[in-house]
Amino acid sequence: MMGYSGSGKSSLMYCGLIPVLYGGFMTQTGPNWTAIIVRPGSAPMDNLTEAIVEHLVTTGRIQEEDKIIHKPIIGSVLRSGPQGLIEVSRYLQNQNGENVFFLVDQFEEIFRFRENVGTEEALNEAQLYVNLVLTAVAQTKIPVYVALTMRSDFIGNCSVFPALTELINHSNYLVPQMTREQKKMIIEGPTAVGGGKISQRLVKRLLTDVGNDQDQLPILQHALMRTWDYWVANREPGEPIDIRHYNAVGRIHEALSQHANEAYDELNTKQKEIAEILFKNITEKNQDNKGMRRPARLGLVTELAEAEEEDVVFVINHFRKPGRSLLMPAANVPLNNDSMIELSHESLMRIWKRLNTWVDEEFESAQMYKRLSEAAAMYQIGKTGLWRPPDLQLALNWQKKQRPTREWAQRYDETFERAIVFLDTSRITYEAELKNQEMMQRRVLRRTRATAVILGAAFVVAIVFFVLAYIQKIAADSQRIIADAQRLEAEKQTELAESSRVEAEKQKNLAMQREADRAKALNQVEEALGQLRVALREASIAKKQAEDNLIEANIQRDTAQVQRGKAQFQYSRAEQNLAKANQLYVLAIAQNLSTKSVQETDDEILAGLLAMQGYNFHKRNNGKSYDPYIYEGLYSALTKLRNLTYNAIKVQGPPHVHIKSVAVSASNSTFYTSGADGRILKGDYKALKATPTGFSTPHLGKAIALSKDERYLVNGSDSSYVQVYDLNGTGTRPSLTVRGFQGATNDLEFMPDGSGFIVSSAGNTLSLVNHKTGAVRSLASLPFEIKSFNISADGKKLAGATWSGQVIMLDLQTSAFEVLQEDSTLRILSVKFSPDGKFLAYGVDDVTNKRGLVRTYDLATGEVRQFTGHRAGVNDIEFSPDGKLLASAGADRRLLLWLLDRPEDLPIIMDNNSGFIWDIAFSPGSQYLIATCSESEIRVWPTDPALLAEQICPMLKRNMTQEEWKKYVGDADIKYEYTCINPLINDH
Repeated sequence: MMGYSGSGKSSLMYCGLIPVLYGGFMTQTGPNWTAIIVRPGSAPMDNLTEAIVEHLVTTGRIQEEDKIIHKPIIGSVLRSGPQGLIEVSRYLQNQNGENVFFLVDQFEEIFRFRENVGTEEALNEAQLYVNLVLTAVAQTKIPVYVALTMRSDFIGNCSVFPALTELINHSNYLVPQMTREQKKMIIEGPTAVGGGKISQRLVKRLLTDVGNDQDQLPILQHALMRTWDYWVANREPGEPIDIRHYNAVGRIHEALSQHANEAYDELNTKQKEIAEILFKNITEKNQDNKGMRRPARLGLVTELAEAEEEDVVFVINHFRKPGRSLLMPAANVPLNNDSMIELSHESLMRIWKRLNTWVDEEFESAQMYKRLSEAAAMYQIGKTGLWRPPDLQLALNWQKKQRPTREWAQRYDETFERAIVFLDTSRITYEAELKNQEMMQRRVLRRTRATAVILGAAFVVAIVFFVLAYIQKIAADSQRIIADAQRLEAEKQTELAESSRVEAEKQKNLAMQREADRAKALNQVEEALGQLRVALREASIAKKQAEDNLIEANIQRDTAQVQRGKAQFQYSRAEQNLAKANQLYVLAIAQNLSTKSVQETDDEILAGLLAMQGYNFHKRNNGKSYDPYIYEGLYSALTKLRNLTYNAIKVQGPPHVHIKSVAVSASNSTFYTSGADGRILKGDYKALKATPTGFSTPHLGKAIALSKDERYLVNGSDSSYVQVYDLNGTGTRPSLTVRGFQGATNDLEFMPDGSGFIVSSAGNTLSLVNHKTGAVRSLASLPFEIKSFNISADGKKLAGATWSGQVIMLDLQTSAFEVLQEDSTLRILSVKFSPDGKFLAYGVDDVTNKRGLVRTYDLATGEVRQFTGHRAGVNDIEFSPDGKLLASAGADRRLLLWLLDRPEDLPIIMDNNSGFIWDIAFSPGSQYLIATCSESEIRVWPTDPALLAEQICPMLKRNMTQEEWKKYVGDADIKYEYTCINPLINDH
């Protein structure tokens, strides 16, 4: 018999075939039957032996104390050969002709046994098991009948047993999918038998939620059981089982998960650790990303959990008690060290989000160990090298987080010691390389400084040249002065020569008058003219030399100025490069100090000093405002100095309440929350306090909103009405109760102009409500249910997110809408406008790939950008009021914070939360992020690292010693400094 997981194969055999056999309806085979039910499990032959011996005890053939004798006898007969099952069947007959029936349930476990164990003995045992079945049904002397139930996705694995494949081809039955009418019968029939009534709209909703997935039947059964219990405890007189009861238990998609979470939340811390180890070891995920059951021995779980056996048994009994039945064997079966523990159904792995996360973590851990083991084996034979980052860092993080043991590792690879030695060798070698690299960096730094010194020397030389040029200019100026003097002298000589010429004329005249003196006067004139020519020539030469000297001086002066400019430019550039290199180097040291602070678990004071010094270096060297390493270091240090819940507000009252929604005041540090217990709380996120207001509802609170004038508070729940509270009033009763909605409230929000608030309800409707009069106006009836919405700042548009994978934009003036994005494989859980109205951000639950996504949508271009990092659906998403940050909250307990102007940077991860995060909100100044969680807890996260840093120094009693500075800072060129002033003041 084949069918999908959850299609009803086992139920059909247990409640259909076996009663028919015992009832004598198989007339051609006779009325006498002996039926034995067995599962191969992790030890097929042993389990078959155990089932046969247990049947002998149950039927009174042997006594309980004789089991220890019969087990080896029956086991030996079965292992003696293919005829073993026939011989045992002959022994089981109480009379001749009695029919013996073996039901081998979940036969696919035989394939898992072959693959997981993988030894030659395991392969032989699986072959013998199949041969026993084939031989028994092939003969006709002893009436032996065998039925196998198997998941249909394992049909291809049967090819490893050729004879079995041939037999299946001649005798098989595929469980058909139930029709819609049949599903309706299994919903209404048991309800009527139990004396209850169920509304037709709930029946339709159940049929819609079940869909055509055949493996939803166990989940439907569980959801109906939980809905019935909730209806019995919370029904009103004459009220049938309705949608509000169904929604209260989480519907089909969440009922099983909520039930399992309730069981988990009832445990203490140590028991929760045991539960996590238990479920990780009874589940696995194969390479096709399919979750599978993997039975585990109780003794192995005890070893892995490092706990006492009675503590492990208590946890197992807690999850398998009547009304819960999440684990097998059943609650009435006593447990011992050899008991095999397993999930009651594989659907639990798909529906329970916490288990899904555990399975993913175990799969990732196993994959990391297998990679590490394979690398160690390759390294041992010389075919690969030691690991380096990022592989080395990932492996070290895995080792620190998972703390693998030999017992855990042997399920995947037996060479645990070799793998750990390989990892330690890789770490030690890389640390040595880092040390060498730091030395090289120091050498480069020294070379850079030497280059700067050389350039500085060149600058000095240029200055010398400039001085020499200036001296030459002074000399040239002196030469020019001398030339000017010589020119004046030449002009004077010219004037004298002119006077002489005049005098010569006079003399000539006198000579003419005096013929006797003519010759003598003529000679004097010629001599004077010669002297004049010489003087003029010397004056011209002197003038030319002075002009040449002036030109040379000007050239030398200009050359010196150019050389000085070049030297100054080179020197300035060298200084800038050196400063940039020093800055980057110190920023790297800052991140390294923050990382070391996170890793420091022995000395909380030292962890605080490392984080604070990293912050000081980062801030002093103009580091990024939001650096994930710096933030994580500061927050981790605070959790060590104070405690892990220092930023948590623990709500008084029931211990495991889901705080579903939060509304923050725009004028002060007040906020309001609404939770699953129906109470409304008022808190102060700076004082980390929250107290009940006295406002409450008898139903599960889902959404809360504060009016723009902060006078009115609106609360929506899983009922069909909404309550309005006047915060200026004196009573605790609502000032207004608005009724008439078609179902539970999904979301609500006030209009920006204060004219009222919009409600999204389960009936696919959007309604506008006047919060003063209670008047209700329908805005739109949509073809899908709006899970979350957000109104634009101008009040003209509404962006909506749907369960069925659409992001829509609704025009609030015309009620027309358009679908912006659509993907039926996703669930859109939240949506928000950016403060400038240019973008939408929405949170996604990618059910197929079991992860959460954050996407932004450009309203102008339609461009979509995707951010990853969540392992489960994103319940809420928020922009900071200043538009710089984008925060997302998921069902994986994580808060992620992105810097929008640097989307390529890693997000800041805030994962120290208790349980799921349902809703988040920024403070008006964007400095705080308030998150409402399960476990009756509210977290307040400072977004500004400075707010974390200012809390650390007052708690530190000392500064780093010189030895600690040298060890962690490392660079001798970075002078020792005091990290905090407070310890110095205290010492003084």
